[in-house]
Amino acid sequence: MDIRPTVKQALRSFLILKKRREEPWWARLLVAIGLAFAVTLVLMLVSVLLMAKAELAWWTSSLTNNLLFGACAAASMLLLMRVGEWLLPAAWIDALFAMQGWRPLAVMSAILFAGAALGVRAGYAVLGQVYAVNFWHKLAGAPMVQLKFAIFAALILAANWVWWQFRAKEKALAQQAAESQLRMLQAQIEPHFLFNTLANVQSLIATDAARAQLMLESFTDYLRASLGQMRATDSSLGAELETAHNYLLLMQIRMGSRLAFSIDASEAVRQALMPPLLLQPLVENAVQHGVGPRLEGGHVRISALVRHGVLEIVVDDDGVGLGLGQARRSTGNGVALINIRARLETGFGERAALLIAPLAQGTRATLSMPFRPAFPQPA
Repeated sequence: MDIRPTVKQALRSFLILKKRREEPWWARLLVAIGLAFAVTLVLMLVSVLLMAKAELAWWTSSLTNNLLFGACAAASMLLLMRVGEWLLPAAWIDALFAMQGWRPLAVMSAILFAGAALGVRAGYAVLGQVYAVNFWHKLAGAPMVQLKFAIFAALILAANWVWWQFRAKEKALAQQAAESQLRMLQAQIEPHFLFNTLANVQSLIATDAARAQLMLESFTDYLRASLGQMRATDSSLGAELETAHNYLLLMQIRMGSRLAFSIDASEAVRQALMPPLLLQPLVENAVQHGVGPRLEGGHVRISALVRHGVLEIVVDDDGVGLGLGQARRSTGNGVALINIRARLETGFGERAALLIAPLAQGTRATLSMPFRPAFPQPA
């Protein structure tokens, strides 16, 4: 089994706090051991430069002692990071390490510095037990020891700074790639949405010309308002709900009393930012695969709220249900649903989801994603 990809993943995320770790504990332990060896080499080189030591006996004893210090420092850093992951709320960790700038760098630098200090102190304690000497009392005040620790700490902080600079550039490139992928996925949804709507207009022309004319006029107004939104990187929930409202009005012209709908979202929630055209395919499915096939029609209800920093958008219908016409919505085989999930994964990772579930009568589709207000929230 090739463990290199797993170890590489552990190395890439070693200096980031995470509530949930994808990589196994042994991979992080291997990375910590590698850091211990690196620390040992640094300490040895510093000793050579400062003390001009070259005797074999000195190298042997110094290698053992410095290896112990390096292992203790790496273990202490790993322990402090894990304690921070256990104690801090997940929302705080996600918000901190999603930030750009000096804040996550400062937090990790503080943890690394504290871990180095605790590791050195632990190393002295272990050596004291081995040699029955209070090394901490004997060497803590020695200027050379203090200088070596200062150089060691400075190297750790410098390495941390270089790593975060590299990560910032990598993150910027990944963001550009993600935006390109989002545009491609979004471009696949737009024809699906437009063709479905035009097909509805066409079907009405053959049966009721007057209503078809009214629907075409409404559709023209609808397209005028929504086409610009389709090409935007970000939309707002308010704009998405307005698009859904216009679409449901168009369908109501076609279906008459067989379609009723309601939209429930506060003005504050409507300010939330979200990718465009995530909601529209769910509303289309509720009409076409839920209420539409039902002889007596039904009701489509859209609601949205913010709970624990997560925007939840729910589309309910009391149509025929998953078993009789909405199986595609539960499996995600439809082009629109596949692309919705892909766009959520690309934009938000595991922090967003699309869930399809049966109701006692009908189906529920739930979109969840991090709440991003369009305007800064008051403190």
